Amino acid sequence: MKKIILLFICTLSTMTGISQNSMIPEVVWNGITENENQYVELLNLKDRNSLIVRVAYSGYWNKGLSGQYIIYQNDGKIKRYKVFQPSDSDLKTKVKRKRVRKKDFQNYWNYLKNCISEKKFQINKTQLNIDAKPGKEKGARLVKSISDGTTYHFSVYQGKNYIAYASYEPKSFIEDEYPGFEERQKLVGLMAGFETLAEKY
Repeated sequence: MKKIILLFICTLSTMTGISQNSMIPEVVWNGITENENQYVELLNLKDRNSLIVRVAYSGYWNKGLSGQYIIYQNDGKIKRYKVFQPSDSDLKTKVKRKRVRKKDFQNYWNYLKNCISEKKFQINKTQLNIDAKPGKEKGARLVKSISDGTTYHFSVYQGKNYIAYASYEPKSFIEDEYPGFEERQKLVGLMAGFETLAEKY
């Protein structure tokens, strides 16, 4: 009888530990789509209610969208992928799974919770692509034109819910303090945080 009770307590404590990790924090979403996001199928995820974080870049020279995908599963596990989606429909999408050690799962969960509690996902997207500012002379406007630049993409998906931001060459506009540079800086910092997390763990 004592063995059965002990086994029950051990099982309960294990389940409690897992459920704490598996509780995906509530996110303030930008919108809802009619269909489930495409990345559940692309990454062949069994947990269709996983939270998917995408950090990606696109540009003329790389011929598509290249990104890191961090998957927060409801069982507490973390998966990570590198994905290249070509702009040419004749070319194939490349998906490569990257190993995340079990001991590092908590680092990913901690960073996600920090982003949500610090409201780092809340960025004013109308400020991310302003390319003009007032000039020194009255009525003058300075317009920055960059050719062959890189677009930064950040998104979060869960089921039909999403957050999505994109900004063209944000660092250049940040340096010259164009309108919206503070929001661009938030985006660059947010993306860098997830990239550092993936590189470290």
